[in-house]
Amino acid sequence: MDTITIDLGNVGLTPSSTFSGGNISPKINLFGVPKDMQYVSLVVINKSGEEKSKCIWTIWNIPSVGHVPPGFDEGPAPKFPFPAVQGLNDFGEHKWHGPNPGLGVRDKLLFQVFGHDDRIVISPDSKMDDLIKAVREKEIRAFGTLEVFYLG
Repeated sequence: MDTITIDLGNVGLTPSSTFSGGNISPKINLFGVPKDMQYVSLVVINKSGEEKSKCIWTIWNIPSVGHVPPGFDEGPAPKFPFPAVQGLNDFGEHKWHGPNPGLGVRDKLLFQVFGHDDRIVISPDSKMDDLIKAVREKEIRAFGTLEVFYLG
């Protein structure tokens, strides 16, 4: 299995990707993706706070082009910037739900990306566990993970 390196650029997660700053899904650069791989799937978890971890984004069947573009439309089947499928996050939404730490509070986000050749065929109302199960049933050709901290 190939290793994908996830990179959010020089500044990391920007204020525009926070819940109160625009809630725009970030650009995610992917290095080491096999050139002939067809799709990537992504899970993002906020591992901060005293509550249990919260899944803030699940998205799959993104065309594998070496990055996940920023600004995915809301809804289960966004067309912009690429066609894909967005599942339900732990807030019951089909979209990116950015972190929202208070002033001086640090949130920790875990990004996981899975590379595969076959489309994932599950309901858009699926949650993170459903996506991970579906991905594991496919041949995962590449995988990457990144922890990112965001200070409010």
